[in-house]
Amino acid sequence: MPGICCAVGCDNSRQRNPGLQFVSIPKDLDRRDKWLAAIRRDHWQPTSNSRLCSQHFVSGRKNDNPMSPDYIPSLFAHTSAGQRQRSIYAISRFEHTQQIKRKWTETSVSDSDHETVAPSSTSDATGLDITLVEQVECVKDDHSYSQAILSSGIVEPCSNAACQATFKALTNECARLRAEVNCLKDKVNVLSFNEEAFKGNDEMVQELTGLPSYAKIMVVLASCLGL
Repeated sequence: MPGICCAVGCDNSRQRNPGLQFVSIPKDLDRRDKWLAAIRRDHWQPTSNSRLCSQHFVSGRKNDNPMSPDYIPSLFAHTSAGQRQRSIYAISRFEHTQQIKRKWTETSVSDSDHETVAPSSTSDATGLDITLVEQVECVKDDHSYSQAILSSGIVEPCSNAACQATFKALTNECARLRAEVNCLKDKVNVLSFNEEAFKGNDEMVQELTGLPSYAKIMVVLASCLGL
């Protein structure tokens, strides 16, 4: 049975490394092309005997879930340190969200008793809430989001506890993002070099133009324009 890794610079084999897995190149054309692009072996086409060892996957094994970073191998001799760190972070995040899905499925109950409790929000090292989207996807699997629309056109609130908790979390996140956008808009307005930015800010006028005040700028502009 073939057991030599086909990656450039890798000398792993079944005989020398019995603890490793050796996987064949995918037959699916799209995934196959992505694997070949990742392997970067010039003028080479794999055969049915070609194998890639598990050391080229962040988790130590290939994953057939298209959402997983290990759906495509990413660790090679040509992989930079920065790319390696990004791959490690990506697989960590993927496994974390998969764990949340499993916990949600385990704790979900039928809609009839309305006792399902949404998992608490979890933040990663960057401070970003990474469970909100996962909560929505999980709830969609176990509970229909179809709402009864009243004659007034108002959507009847869902009585499911998980829906209510997720809706509240998403509403709070939207409010936070709106506040952040407004704050950034204010910063942009302060940094904009328009008339409003210079008006009443003689210090900025002098620093950027050398003129002592906004009034002096207007005098100079009027003179240049023949006003």
